[in-house]
Formats: sequence, C-alpha cells, structure tokens
Amino acid sequence: MRDRRTFLATGLSALAAPAFAAPATDYAAVLAQAYGAPVTPDAVHARALSAVRAAQARADVLLRGQGLKDGSVGERLRTLAKDPRWLYPDSDAGRDRAVAEMNARLAAFRPRLGEAFGGLPIAAAEVRRMSPADVAAGRGGYREAPRDGQPGAYYINLKAICERPAWSLSSVGFHEVIPGHLLQLPLQAAAAPPADRLKAAGAYFEAWAIYAEQLACDLGAYRGDPRGEIGYLQWRLFRLGRVIADIGLHAGAWTRERAIAELTGLQGQSIAFITIEADVDRMISTPGKYAAEALGALAIADWRPRERARWPAFHRAVLVEGPWPFGELERRLRS
Repeated sequence: MRDRRTFLATGLSALAAPAFAAPATDYAAVLAQAYGAPVTPDAVHARALSAVRAAQARADVLLRGQGLKDGSVGERLRTLAKDPRWLYPDSDAGRDRAVAEMNARLAAFRPRLGEAFGGLPIAAAEVRRMSPADVAAGRGGYREAPRDGQPGAYYINLKAICERPAWSLSSVGFHEVIPGHLLQLPLQAAAAPPADRLKAAGAYFEAWAIYAEQLACDLGAYRGDPRGEIGYLQWRLFRLGRVIADIGLHAGAWTRERAIAELTGLQGQSIAFITIEADVDRMISTPGKYAAEALGALAIADWRPRERARWPAFHRAVLVEGPWPFGELERRLRS
C-alpha cells in the first residue's frame, strides 16, 4: 500500500526542497522577521506538532464522550458538525439566537476576568448581527473598538449559519471580544505605541486573540461543557495546522493540494469563516504570517507564570504598553 503518512507522523526533516516562493533559507528569515525574533522552521514545526498532538489527544477523549469513537479526530469533528441537534435554524430567529447565546456565554465568563487581569480596565463589548446590507455585500466579520463610553462590538457573519454548530461559536466570542481583540484594542489605543513598532509587531495582534482562546479555556470557560471545549480544540487545530502548512508550503515540498488535504484531515472541515482552499492561498501569498501569529500565541502561553496569582501582573506587562515584536516582548517579560 502507498505510504500516506502526513505531518502528524513525519517531522520537517522528511520534507524536501521548497515548492513555492523563496528558498527555505529565505523563508526562515521571513518567518523570523514576521515573529520578531530569531526562530527556525524546524523548531517552530516541532513546537506546533507537539501542541497538535496534545489537542488531538484531548479532543479524542471528549469526542468519545459524545459517542464518537470511530475514525480520526478530523472525521469525528466533521460528523459532530453535521448533527442537527447543535445547528441553528437558517432564519432571522436562528441568527438572533446564535448571537444571544454568544453574548450570554461572554457575560457568564466576564466575572472570571479578574483572576487573569486583576484591576486592569476592561471595556464593555458584545457580539452583534451584521446589517442586511453588509450581508448582501459579502462583508466578513468586523470589529468596532469601544470608544467614548460606548461598548465595543464584533459583527459576526452568520450567512452560512448551517455550517456553524452552536458548540463552535463560543471560542469565536473569546477570540474577537473578551479576552481577545476587544479587550486588547482599547489598551493599545491608550498606550499609543509608535507606528514603526506596530509595524514590526505585526504578529502580536492576532497572537493575543489566539492566546485569549486558550486563556478562556484555562479559566474554566468550558467546565461542564464538553462540546464547547471540542469547538475550542477544533479552532486550535485550525490555528496550529496553519503553522505546519505554512512551513510545509515554503520550507518543504508541499503542493497547494497537499496543504488543503492535510488541513482538511486535521480540522475535519473548515471551522474558520473562510474555505480551506482560500486559506491555503493566503499562506502561499504571505509566507510566515500565519505561522508567526500562532507561534506568538504559543509563546505567550509558555511564558505565563504557573502561579495564577501572578497572571494579572503578567498580562498587564504583555498588554499595557501595546504590541512589541516577540523578541523584545520576551526580553521585557524576563527583565
């Protein structure tokens, strides 16, 4: 039988010459620049692969608890996503219910923020439906930062609501609203970092929101909610899969078709608000970007103190001066 091993069974050393863009040595420089510190594709690949295995092991346990025991994790995620019990109606009422449940989850989680952020000011923010005009225009989800006493908002694209099982949306709220983008953005505005630092720290913005998904889980957001945790893990596999596919495309011999197949096998189906095919095309055109963002999220989690009593001071140090390239951020955290 033809050997069908994937990156889950082989390391970067098994990948041959690059299939796209620049030579691997140039990609390594691009990745390091995007991250903001010296890194190598081999090391990044190994770190992401370790996190993939941990996420798959936890997802396997939870999926078995849902009665899904056969097939790969990706196959079982695809099966769960088609279960009509967890799908919203394709109607205004269904979309209103989805938004209401996302906001209820955020409201229930908000009291836990003190454990992670202490007295750090956190503006009000919520999820809202897009206007009919935005939906008709095909606009993607977007944010309005809190300002002048008005709450911030994330306008979610629920046009394809039949592809959005209820258990997949909680992590979106944590990423986009709190403790993700709409917690970080007002603090960045108050810090007013210089434009050149913002440009150099391009991976920080998305890295913080990816880390926020993990932080919500670590703070117990999914306690007693195994399907919600499955949704979080599927999003995590999507983020980590981007790291490995980005490296495979630019420092290995991966074709576009292989990247699509690998990501599909890992996620089961696209959980993001973009097709897997379009996501791979983004990676081809912007080497290093998505790998650097997910690596930044992993780094923040790695640097976080074990003692929860120290989390507020740690998060304040990460957030209050605005974004930094990750090499400089690490230096500041360790000084």
